[in-house]
Amino acid sequence: MDDKPSDPDDYELFLRLFARDQLRVLAYIRSLIYQPCAVDDVYQETCLELWRSFSTFRRDQDFAAWALGVTRHQVLKHWRTRDRDRHVFSEALIDELSATALKLGPEINVRQEAIDQCVQLLSERQRELVQLFYGENHSAATIAQRWQRSVHAVYKSLKVMRRSLADCVESKLQNEPV
Repeated sequence: MDDKPSDPDDYELFLRLFARDQLRVLAYIRSLIYQPCAVDDVYQETCLELWRSFSTFRRDQDFAAWALGVTRHQVLKHWRTRDRDRHVFSEALIDELSATALKLGPEINVRQEAIDQCVQLLSERQRELVQLFYGENHSAATIAQRWQRSVHAVYKSLKVMRRSLADCVESKLQNEPV
C-alpha cells in the first residue's frame, strides 16, 4: 500500500472530510486518554494514519465512522505500549465507547457548534481563561500567579464561566433540533 493516495482529488476529498470530523476524532481520543501530551501524540499519529490509509476508505461509507475506527486502533496501540499503567482500558470498554461515540455523532457536532458560539459571547478575559485552563492546560495556581489573583478567585471565575457556558449551550440547543 502506498504511504498516501496519489490522486489530487483524493487529497482534496480527504481534507474536506477530515476538516469536518477532526473535532470528533480529537474528542474521542480525549475521552480515552487523560494526559494532554499523550492526546497530542495519539492525535498526530491518528492524522497520519488516516491519511496513509485513506485509499482503503470506501466512498459509500460514513467517513466519521471509518475515521473513528482508525482512531480506535491508534488508541489501542497507545494503551498497549503503556500496558504497565494501571489506568489502561480494556479493549471491550474501548469498543463500547467507540459505539457510543458513533451514536452521539450528530449531537456532538451540534453541541460543539453551540459551545463555539457561546465561547465567542464570553468576555475577552473569560475566553483567555478558557484558553489557559482548557486549551493550554495551565493549573489554576499558574493562572492565579499570572493574573495576580488568588487560586480561589480563579476557581470562582471558572465556576461562573462554566455556568454561563452551560446556560448558553442549553439555550441554543433548545432552539435547534438535535
